[in-house]
Amino acid sequence: MTPISDHEKQLLLSQILESPEFHESKRYQELLQYLIEKSSSGSSLKEYEIARDLFGKGTDFDPSTDPLIRSYISNLRKKLEHYYLTTENQFAHKLEIPKGQYLVTYVTATNRDRAKQRFLRSPYLYLAIIALLASFIAFREFSRQAVPLSNPPAVPVNFIWTEFLQDDSPPILLILGDYLFLSEKGKRYGRTFLREPRINSDEELRAYAQVDPEKYGAYEVSDVSYVGAAASLGIPALLHALGDSCNRISIKLSSQLKWDDLENHSVVFVGSFKTLYRLDTLFSRTNIRYRLSPNTLEIRDSNQGIVKTYTLDWRGGSYQRDYSVILKLSGPKNNPMVFLTGFSEVGIMDAVRNSTDPALMSRINSFQAATLQSPFLFEMVSEAEGVKYTVFRTQIQHFEVLERSRTSAE
Repeated sequence: MTPISDHEKQLLLSQILESPEFHESKRYQELLQYLIEKSSSGSSLKEYEIARDLFGKGTDFDPSTDPLIRSYISNLRKKLEHYYLTTENQFAHKLEIPKGQYLVTYVTATNRDRAKQRFLRSPYLYLAIIALLASFIAFREFSRQAVPLSNPPAVPVNFIWTEFLQDDSPPILLILGDYLFLSEKGKRYGRTFLREPRINSDEELRAYAQVDPEKYGAYEVSDVSYVGAAASLGIPALLHALGDSCNRISIKLSSQLKWDDLENHSVVFVGSFKTLYRLDTLFSRTNIRYRLSPNTLEIRDSNQGIVKTYTLDWRGGSYQRDYSVILKLSGPKNNPMVFLTGFSEVGIMDAVRNSTDPALMSRINSFQAATLQSPFLFEMVSEAEGVKYTVFRTQIQHFEVLERSRTSAE
């Protein structure tokens, strides 16, 4: 193992603490710094010491009956795992907390670790997404040219899609949420691109540039973006739900939207909250408010009082817990609009899966009796658990029917 200098250790720690996994979590920052400090002395470390020094526990703390420290250390390992899986920082060493221990060790990063980094930045990942979209477009064009042997009436998968399948409904616009990237100003070739998770609009870039002009003043919103995998992977399920309407579907990225698009189409948005861009103003017509730091959903009443709050404490490793949101709203010209969104890929996939579930109405009625109206406008929040793009548990947490006058985007 190649030696690691004190300077490299400090740099490694700084990069970790500034990452999305840690920069909003003071408790885990303190825990990691504490473990590193104790590890530098080379002495052993016990659960009781951590509980006493960092959590203020007294002499009555019993690790055999209280799993507090084991739980925090387990979560910390998951955060570190997620950081090394997704970070764009180049690193020669990795910081690890071996299982069964509490002292930090530094190990040489393997070629496999670096391969994971390259894969996450690899153009082949984005080419795969582009290929999926190209396949869909080719399928759409073929559907337009093919002469159907029969034209059976469209049967909606569930009540969400009834208006989309009517003969007199506007053409369908499928909006894929794309993530905002920054690039260096004034450069056409050899540009450096930056993805800052806290910057998801032009307004946020201007705000950060005012606070830290040295870091952000040289950047502008790039014409290059990318679509999360969950948004594109949800296309087949949505095509099935939209049935015979496939030859009336067009696709746009959320960064390309114009107001005319929202007026002249039946709209389906698929993507994370970070990719909503100007569409997030429509959330003000519902009871749902979202915040990205920390990831929080609030349910408000008619007086804007907070009724419920759902917060994600952390996300790490391959396991994810998320909240998905489905909104069915009325557009500027009473055209139907459906939003399928969440904080992470698991939340987005859960929203798509729920929206295309034939048993959705029975699930809603088992949670809260709902009166079916026409059109059926509503908001729904579900808690989901999954691994990567697979949801293995979902549960409705909030459902409410909305009035047309409130949701209209006129």
